[in-house]
Amino acid sequence: MRKQIDSAILLAVCTALLYSWSTANYHGFLTTVNLDSDMMERSFHQVIYSGLIISFRPIMLVIFLLTSALFVWSHGILPTYIDYVRASFKAKRKMIKVRQYWIGKRVTLTIEKNEKVRFNRFGLYSLYGVIFILSLVYFEEQGQQKAENIIEKHYLNKNIPNSIINVVINKKETLLLYLACGSKNCAGIERKSNRIFYFSQANGYSFTLDKEM
Repeated sequence: MRKQIDSAILLAVCTALLYSWSTANYHGFLTTVNLDSDMMERSFHQVIYSGLIISFRPIMLVIFLLTSALFVWSHGILPTYIDYVRASFKAKRKMIKVRQYWIGKRVTLTIEKNEKVRFNRFGLYSLYGVIFILSLVYFEEQGQQKAENIIEKHYLNKNIPNSIINVVINKKETLLLYLACGSKNCAGIERKSNRIFYFSQANGYSFTLDKEM
């Protein structure tokens, strides 16, 4: 009988994954544009929501691929294999020989079975760890790519109107390209000087709405 998955544990795992993916993505973005992570610290709900948004597409893609693979296996490959084995006694003998070649005729002791189960669990957990690390690398690269696109458009002066914000800094209005906002502070880059400014969200900012959106 299969063990029931505790909903609290499942929720904790999902939260940890979203938090890790969001942090990796945000770290890649900040390091690419040389922003201070302490100045751009985000709240917990910002991190989780961002993780949900950036992971939605990859998760849907993985689900689609797994569903397609399982469908092909259960409705195509497996029935074809069973029909092939059932077709003749010769096919059955051939499959038995293949099984004996890989597994052998030796009777496995209980202690051997336990050790094999332990190894399989270790291998499975190791695979999960590798997949998790690769996912962090993927999301960090996505954050870096996002930052590189913003900076490239900035240097080419191809920014859309609503990405330019008007901020009052030192009692002077300054036009900045919006970069990001944390829980308390925001950051933007000036067009002519390429200087990056940090400013408090309490000061607020304004922008021109693009009518073509």
